Amino acid sequence: MKVIVSVSSGTNDPTLATLGMLAAKVAVDEGHEVIVWLQGEGVTIANKNVYDKIQGLNMPPMKAVVEALLSANVPIWVCEACAKGRNITPENWISTASYKNMSDYVSTALSMDKSLNF
Repeated sequence: MKVIVSVSSGTNDPTLATLGMLAAKVAVDEGHEVIVWLQGEGVTIANKNVYDKIQGLNMPPMKAVVEALLSANVPIWVCEACAKGRNITPENWISTASYKNMSDYVSTALSMDKSLNF
């Protein structure tokens, strides 16, 4: 299946942020094609200087989850407006990240088999 996982939390709610990224990792581990869409505060996960410091309550370390997604070359789509407002740019983001906009997200979400939102 093709799955898009939308994550809106980051440093503001580390547990919810980790749950979303963990859902993406589980989907990849189960053989699904996955895209992660980061929006709102979730874009902080794309910052290579921040993601490894996010730790949810009773969750695996965000660092391990993100690095598993990066190793699997999962595209991490970063809401451009959200990221620029938080100074997250290509100079400080993780390797598979790229700017996308709401149009990209909506059109892709409508073409996927499943959309998971956190």
